[in-house]
Amino acid sequence: MMITVDIIYYAVRLAPEETSVNLTGYEHNAVTCIGMRTDIPVVLDEAIVKLNPDFFWLGGGEVDLKLGIKTSEFINFVRPFIVSCS
Repeated sequence: MMITVDIIYYAVRLAPEETSVNLTGYEHNAVTCIGMRTDIPVVLDEAIVKLNPDFFWLGGGEVDLKLGIKTSEFINFVRPFIVSCS
């Protein structure tokens, strides 16, 4: 029996600031995946999924605003791709 495995590689990098603002609607250091202008896939590192307690902080849409959320609620709401990327 032969098993075939497809491997896909992605070149992930930060978008230029103007592109980021146009796609998300948020300025530099304020980007959040909640309420973005464009439906952009979200990637979440598997290390965040393993946090104990089940909670993390992310951008809140303003430079000085952060959003704290239970990891499980974030996953249920955002439906991110969970990968090992850190």
